[in-house]
Amino acid sequence: MSRSSRTRTASTARKGHQQQAPPGLPEDCWDEPVVAVQPTDLEQLQGAWVSVSDRRQVEFLISGNRFTVHFARGSIYMGIFELNATTQPKTMTVHIEEGQPQHKGQSALCIYELNGEHFRWCTPGPGSMEQLSGFPPEHDAHYLHLVFRRELPKEDEATSRP
Repeated sequence: MSRSSRTRTASTARKGHQQQAPPGLPEDCWDEPVVAVQPTDLEQLQGAWVSVSDRRQVEFLISGNRFTVHFARGSIYMGIFELNATTQPKTMTVHIEEGQPQHKGQSALCIYELNGEHFRWCTPGPGSMEQLSGFPPEHDAHYLHLVFRRELPKEDEATSRP
């Protein structure tokens, strides 16, 4: 007749022996390395960007997959965009829902690059089917080639007063 494990444990404990717990799974013996999750390009693009080039002064605002581009001379474009971060260079297709009448409803094939707090972006223009294979010189008149820096939030004037 066999005894239950409870009885064996009690009799072993009475003799001064402690029963060891059965070994767990191998992964219970060490800590897994913590892997830092890199934010996606879409996550990194969120917010306000201002151009740093002297060719055109532009604000590029991104919220989710929606964009607003405001040119200093007054033109405003709004719409949605799609990213493809797996290509080289990375691509962005913008679909213009609002803007100048000749561009409304058109798409623009763009390339982009993210580098810390800088965002480089280039397009041959709305309606063009040309897909760029690399960045042309910044001052090439055939393309809209802009470099942006992240716009930092301005302090509320009321809270910054002594």
